[in-house]
Amino acid sequence: MTDSRTDVLIVGGGVLGLAHAVAALRAGHSVTVCERTLVPRGASVRNFGMVWPIGQPAGPDLELARRSRRLWSEVSELAQFPLRATGSLHLAYGEDELAVLHEFADGSPLPGLVVLTPDEVRNWQPAVVAEDLAGGLFSPHEANVDPPAAIAALQAWLPTQGVDLRRGTVVTHVESGVATLANGSRLAADHIVVCTGDDFATLFPALFAASDLQRCKLQMLALGAQPAGFELGPMLAAGLTLLHYRGFAGCPTLGRLRARLEANHAERLRRGIHVLVSQGDDGRLIVGDSHEYAEDFAPGLDDATERAILDYLATFLRPPSLAITRRWSGSYALRRCGASVFRAEPCPGVEIVTGVGGSGMTRSMALGEQTVARWRNP
Repeated sequence: MTDSRTDVLIVGGGVLGLAHAVAALRAGHSVTVCERTLVPRGASVRNFGMVWPIGQPAGPDLELARRSRRLWSEVSELAQFPLRATGSLHLAYGEDELAVLHEFADGSPLPGLVVLTPDEVRNWQPAVVAEDLAGGLFSPHEANVDPPAAIAALQAWLPTQGVDLRRGTVVTHVESGVATLANGSRLAADHIVVCTGDDFATLFPALFAASDLQRCKLQMLALGAQPAGFELGPMLAAGLTLLHYRGFAGCPTLGRLRARLEANHAERLRRGIHVLVSQGDDGRLIVGDSHEYAEDFAPGLDDATERAILDYLATFLRPPSLAITRRWSGSYALRRCGASVFRAEPCPGVEIVTGVGGSGMTRSMALGEQTVARWRNP
């Protein structure tokens, strides 16, 4: 016997779960979302807010990212939260970095990529470090949302569209057609989608233990109190980012650049550091990050990691204020094999979707749409 029924039950109210709720709602389903916390706390609010197609490898992942970018634009208007179509600017300090940017621009399926001269880069953002600046690559495809504000807006808007959003509700058991909640009640659903991020213990622990999923811890910070009117413009990246994202992996001279960066930045690379900068709705600059892979992590933040991030930031950006107003860590799930998403069907009508790595904001909207489309066309 069940206490209530819905067409679609989403377990997890982070960005991936909410993206599935949006897709199911648009497909005409009744939707219930169960989120264990009262306010967002996980990786969905501990990131840059970057919708970042340029980092995705050409093929299905890039097309998902581009579709997701379009969906973010639509949803931001409906839920009334800011989405800034800033684009991205990859800075080059050295001819080897600039060579990779030229190769990427020449070979990428993304239209509208422009390699800039140093003067053109400085026109975009005068706070960019001028010394040794060789140029940059501008892409118009990236967009920026403020993570906590966007998630809160989606959680506020979805109930106005008929979604039953249950915050502070823990799902303790899932089987075909029904979920059991911590209060003992049972919720029936035709489709159940589990989007619980890197929580591998609450539901289906044996399945997760047998998978190739692992956790990644990141460390980030915010620089606040920028002068009124300071606009970052395009979100910024520099040389180390070219080693991090698979979108650049096919560039012929990347190996030569990698050799130099590994020699000059061995400790940063050991900590998984590459530095990105975005801007929140309140003007703060969001800076990070590092990557640590393990089953579990030591508590707290690492001072040496923060210093390594800030020192690398100083090589390409001198913002008006370097005052740190917040520090945090987060964690997400990714696959050891390099695949960009983990999907499993532990029983009929129940699907697990997780393991999207650091591109949750970038691809989640399209992944939700993809899941719902598969119900019509298995």
